[in-house]
Amino acid sequence: METLMLEIKTQGLHQYHRLDKAKTRVGRALDNDVILSDPTVAPHHLIIRRDDEGNIELENLSSVNAMKIKSPGQSPIEFTLGRISARVLPADFTVAETRSIAGHEHSFHLFGKNLWPILLPLLCLIIGGLQYYLNTHSLLKWDALFGYVLRETALNLTAYIVVLAIIERLLVNRWEIKLVTICVSLVYLLFALLNLLVGQLMYFFSSQWPSTLFGIGWFLFFIPAAMSYYLIKVSHFKPGRSILLAIFISSPFAFPALVKSPIVKQLTDDFSAAADYHKNFSVLNWHLSDTVSVAEFVQQAGNLGPGEIVD
Repeated sequence: METLMLEIKTQGLHQYHRLDKAKTRVGRALDNDVILSDPTVAPHHLIIRRDDEGNIELENLSSVNAMKIKSPGQSPIEFTLGRISARVLPADFTVAETRSIAGHEHSFHLFGKNLWPILLPLLCLIIGGLQYYLNTHSLLKWDALFGYVLRETALNLTAYIVVLAIIERLLVNRWEIKLVTICVSLVYLLFALLNLLVGQLMYFFSSQWPSTLFGIGWFLFFIPAAMSYYLIKVSHFKPGRSILLAIFISSPFAFPALVKSPIVKQLTDDFSAAADYHKNFSVLNWHLSDTVSVAEFVQQAGNLGPGEIVD
């Protein structure tokens, strides 16, 4: 008689029970051969029968949450008991290849040391404070600096780390605080680096559109893509579920960024904070005209009549 296995699908780790009898009872009662504690499973829910020829018969014993069979006949056979999914499989059923754990061997080897989850968040806090220092135009006050770092940098880092860690705990039944902290910190450092580049592009093009595109693209596309990559490569989630989870997690952060965008403000309000000169200056035309000194400009302005402008 072929050896069969009963697979009970649970979050994170599945349960496997060897079917070595002609009749196996499954249910919530303690006198069953396979005991399932889920409240949607009846005390005596199912009997699995098999004969010497390999035929398998599933007998439903419950009138509540009746069993649903998806593929009757030879193994594998898929069915549900209440809200639990299960399968009858042959013992030599092919399983997926082993996936490496992030932080071991060649995967994330550079940041595999236990010191990185401490150094990287500290570096993020320093970068956040440096950004505040470079952008402030008044006398620097330490209480304002620490308040900005705690509110903008520490709060954002903590929010992403906590949400990703909780989701990973719920779905794969383990905590990965170390890897989550490293990945979130690296993404934040990349954001700070690109933010400096965007500032130079705004100066180069004399326009707000680099900042607008970066703000929208970062929260709507890059953050979901980074989360999806983490969930797929580190947590080993399925791609479809990873993308949906990443969009769901990043949406509370993407919506405020989209609302604050100058493009959205122009669509919803007649007044725009963007200066008019941004619509005219461009790197493509700012060198076309010859420049004049301040003295020459003042002299030309003095010779103008009412309503005339300097060319």
